[in-house]
Amino acid sequence: MARLTKKTFRKALVNTGGNQARIAEKLEVTRQAVGLFLKRHPDMRIELEDEAERLVDWAEDNINMSLMLEKDVDNSFKFLKNSKRGKARGWGEKQEIEHSVEKETVFNIIVKSVEEIKSEKLNNQPKAE
Repeated sequence: MARLTKKTFRKALVNTGGNQARIAEKLEVTRQAVGLFLKRHPDMRIELEDEAERLVDWAEDNINMSLMLEKDVDNSFKFLKNSKRGKARGWGEKQEIEHSVEKETVFNIIVKSVEEIKSEKLNNQPKAE
């Protein structure tokens, strides 16, 4: 069992996506031990969050590269659309509300599908010369 220090934590954090259970497994400690460690060392929680953000970075990069290469990107779109972090970066299905103040109140709600997002991304790609 590895001793739970900042150094061992940083080493175990690599390529975990910020998943505390995976970190605990690498360190051969319980998930609760990792949680207690993070409470004692709030600066390590920042590093944990940074590692978790890398998953979203990866998915966005995967989509960009796949769109350039015209490959299937459905799984990356699903991850970004459904993950809390992906939604925080604006990848969730959005509802745009347009409000008009006249005699009647009119709401136009536009729901974007994954296909529409893909289409917009494809149309906004720079053309290869």
